Amino acid sequence: MAPGTVASAFAVLVYVLIGPLQQAAALVPAIVAVFVLGGVSVGVVLRRRDGPKDPSHVVCDEVAGQWLALVSLGYPGRWEFILTAFVLFRLFDVWKPPPVSFFDRRQGPWYVMMDDVAAGIYANLASHLCLFFVWG
Repeated sequence: MAPGTVASAFAVLVYVLIGPLQQAAALVPAIVAVFVLGGVSVGVVLRRRDGPKDPSHVVCDEVAGQWLALVSLGYPGRWEFILTAFVLFRLFDVWKPPPVSFFDRRQGPWYVMMDDVAAGIYANLASHLCLFFVWG
């Protein structure tokens, strides 16, 4: 859990410090790039070692998922949204409700990436709902 939380916090820090990433037009292509490069990288790691199906030292999946949680047309860069998206992404990544758990139970690099993508989608939708009902 700690490597994932650190990677998610790093992803948030990069999002905050690189202002253009707060816009969906820049963040979505960055997510796609991290997803593709991450899937390829995870595949290499999985082929080179005999270990866990989701090696904890490979954190590109958390970066892609956290950034996906941060995509927003209505609240980009707002601290309330950033904090909510971070907390909810970590919650869904640890809790693993379906379909996150579906991807987590499968073997292979794309499943490693997809469980965090699914958690990111949940976090994104839940964050938007939270902010809509709390902040309007």
